[in-house]
Amino acid sequence: MSINRRSDDMVDVGSGRDNAAKYVGQVLYQGGRLPVENVNNSRALNNGNMENEDLWAPNSGKISAVRRTFLLLTVFDVGLSFILWVIYTQLLGNGTGWDSFSRQVVNYTFKESLFDTVMLSFIRFTLLNLAYALFRLRHWWTVALTTLMTSTFLIVKIFLFEFTSYASSKNPLSYCLLIISFVLAWVETWFLDFKVLPQERKDLERRLAYGGVVTNDERAPLLGNNRLGRQTPGGEEYYSPLESAENSGDEDNISNRDRFYSDVSRSTSRPHSTTSLDKTPDYVALGEKGWNILWSMVTSGDDEWTLDAGRDMIDGCIYQKNVEGVGKLFKLQVYLDINPEDLWNDLVHNCVVTPEWNPTVLEIKVICVIDNETDICYSVAAEGGGGLVSSRDFVTIRRYGCKEGIWMSAGFPTTHPDMPPQKKYVRGENLPGGWVFKPTNRPDQCLFIWFVNTNLKGWLPQKLVDQTLSGVLLEYVTYLKRRVKTLKQEQV
Repeated sequence: MSINRRSDDMVDVGSGRDNAAKYVGQVLYQGGRLPVENVNNSRALNNGNMENEDLWAPNSGKISAVRRTFLLLTVFDVGLSFILWVIYTQLLGNGTGWDSFSRQVVNYTFKESLFDTVMLSFIRFTLLNLAYALFRLRHWWTVALTTLMTSTFLIVKIFLFEFTSYASSKNPLSYCLLIISFVLAWVETWFLDFKVLPQERKDLERRLAYGGVVTNDERAPLLGNNRLGRQTPGGEEYYSPLESAENSGDEDNISNRDRFYSDVSRSTSRPHSTTSLDKTPDYVALGEKGWNILWSMVTSGDDEWTLDAGRDMIDGCIYQKNVEGVGKLFKLQVYLDINPEDLWNDLVHNCVVTPEWNPTVLEIKVICVIDNETDICYSVAAEGGGGLVSSRDFVTIRRYGCKEGIWMSAGFPTTHPDMPPQKKYVRGENLPGGWVFKPTNRPDQCLFIWFVNTNLKGWLPQKLVDQTLSGVLLEYVTYLKRRVKTLKQEQV
């Protein structure tokens, strides 16, 4: 950075920092709540990524794009039903077109007229627009009610309507009107339940991840946890230099450390992203929670586990058990001819090279370092099942270290503003679990344990995932043994 700066630049920086100090002081003075006139400013501050402005918020006064599409579908429902019914009346051939129209409406009978299908679609249109446009409901009960009403009415209609009459038997639109009305009602249900509500929920989660102000609840955090601590109204960003390790100049001591990788304190000094400067307490708490859950799995014993696949601990065994409120939990156990700390170092601190030896992983990177024992990792799994299962990506907070002589790396699902959901991947979840590296009687051997509890999301039934996961874990053992062999060759 050049030190030859103009004096007016320095004044701008100073005034910007003064404004920032006044702004934060005002927030603290008012008990952590922004004044009304500054709500828009806080939104802009929290918005570290411009994509945040494009995300729907429930209190923005706007209707989300996907909800507008749903409302447009209800208009299409009414319009299509009315047009088909008008064509139907013109094809009846009973006098003039107006005579047929009058006979269907004025002289309406349930067994001969199809005007009620148009009225049914209009009732659906009215109820759905009142619920999802006027009152902005975020629940499926209204569309479920309209679909149930439509289905019941049409089922009764097809049993009582006189399809065999001369006029109706010669007019195929009598069948089309009933079928199309039934199909459109169920399409509206599907679109709301599988498109509108999930998309709005995802937008809300992403805004919360970006730190945007999306709620009027006083208990909601005002300052976003991603960028507000570093970005001010003047646009300056602040950072604190990382503390240098003691005796960092002693290069001889560093060069004589672990032949694979440096020791724990050294290996965690990876390049920090800008977001790694935010020592967010929530991330630390999540990492600690995942660590405690994994440790409870390690110490809980093997009584409740049942063998699912595998023959012995040399080739790997897969165990499973059902946990109430969690689902099916899997455990991989295999003996590996490598020191537990060496393998732990490679899998944890050298994770970025995993795609080189494990073809089921496309990408792994550390997107944020929280502290010497905690980071946030982003990974992408390759597609499986011959392309039937598309690639999934995961954002996981990792807590790693050694406890009572056992090396561990615990995982817990999380979100991060630097890695929002990607369009080309389905965002899955690595639920609480992780790797365990237990020492054995031999210094060059360890018992590797992997507790797996994953939710691939998307359209995949969880039961299907559970049935195929054992084969995936045994395949992983093959790749892991090849990696161990490579590491031992590097030792020589």
